[in-house]
Amino acid sequence: MPGRLRSFSPGCAWQLLRHFSHSPLAQGRLGGSYSNAVVIAAAVRTPSVSFQAEEQQLAGVVLDELVKRSSVPREEYKQVIVCSSPTTPAPECRERLTRVAKDLGLQCDTLALQDDVCSLGGLQMALDSLQRVGDQCIITGDLRCQVMQPTHGVLANELMAVQQPRSRTRNQAGAASSTGLTTLGAAALSWTTMQTAQRLQLQPLALLREFAVEQDHEQAMYRLKDRQPVTPSEIHTWNMVTGTQKAIPEGVLGDLHANRLCTHDFRQITASHLLTHLVHSLPAGALGCTFMGMPDGRSMVLVLEKLVPSIDQVQGLPLITLYTREPCPLCDDLVHRLEERFAGQYRLEKVHIDRKENVRFLRLFRHDIPVLFLNGQFLCMHRLNEEALMERLEALNRSR
Repeated sequence: MPGRLRSFSPGCAWQLLRHFSHSPLAQGRLGGSYSNAVVIAAAVRTPSVSFQAEEQQLAGVVLDELVKRSSVPREEYKQVIVCSSPTTPAPECRERLTRVAKDLGLQCDTLALQDDVCSLGGLQMALDSLQRVGDQCIITGDLRCQVMQPTHGVLANELMAVQQPRSRTRNQAGAASSTGLTTLGAAALSWTTMQTAQRLQLQPLALLREFAVEQDHEQAMYRLKDRQPVTPSEIHTWNMVTGTQKAIPEGVLGDLHANRLCTHDFRQITASHLLTHLVHSLPAGALGCTFMGMPDGRSMVLVLEKLVPSIDQVQGLPLITLYTREPCPLCDDLVHRLEERFAGQYRLEKVHIDRKENVRFLRLFRHDIPVLFLNGQFLCMHRLNEEALMERLEALNRSR
């Protein structure tokens, strides 16, 4: 299987962690005030099941889901940067991605990448573009054939429902069985600036605090102005992409003062999958750090801060927003289910998408109601996702 990220040896990985644990990141060439700080508006990935689908088909499903989760008007997206399978010729990948974007109503530039470092290269291109032209939204994503996606610790909130038939094989006994976790693995993130998020009245998931690429010396590519450099003792979760599944050496967690240290096999993860999981799993207000290696020997470090939604809690209750229209029997059933299962744990407001002042949401959710947002961030659509709601409510209770 072709490598997607450089395989660290365990010794190299621990040495890299300890190197950063004794010194803050260097001051970088790119900065930003808080208003034009880069944020993640939404992030989503496919579940780890086998599908019978072409890359173009799955790309359309994932990008459409991401746009709806972000609640960003489609015309605000200016770039779509996707890393696709190296088995498909590059011109064909570009043509397919352009067609997908057009079908979704995204009138923007598209870029399909295929080289081993494209996950990180696409991310760097997106950040550079947001620094040059801040008032825009950009999608980055990974679409890879035959990625063995890990299932441990995956949250309902990061997964989308994909209505695809599972491919099936016959085992030795002749019974039908699922082919396992080999799948077209897709994940995507919506990036913008804090200023644009405020203009569009978004509640972003996370704030980018640091982005650096280490070459011969530390080279910070992004850092917020007027913010102190992040130090390792502040990090809640460390994610490190390695080439092995060997045990974590004793003392590493103690050295880093971290609550969680997670390692990932480079053959089982992509940059978009890793960041999607990180942004959903971090506690509110916490910092998460990701290390990745590149085939040319460079290493990347990225630090995210999980944002707390700026929505007032009335009597300590979170706000559930239901996007609906009249009539909507499915919406009525969902409200009844909410009252039955989660009474007293939320307050509800309804937004009727068929009213003139809500045309933005009509264009996004016309065929998807009921749609639910919790504290301004996507929760579910079509039906109530009880598992996702329980996850979010429990996370809110832990953060109090």
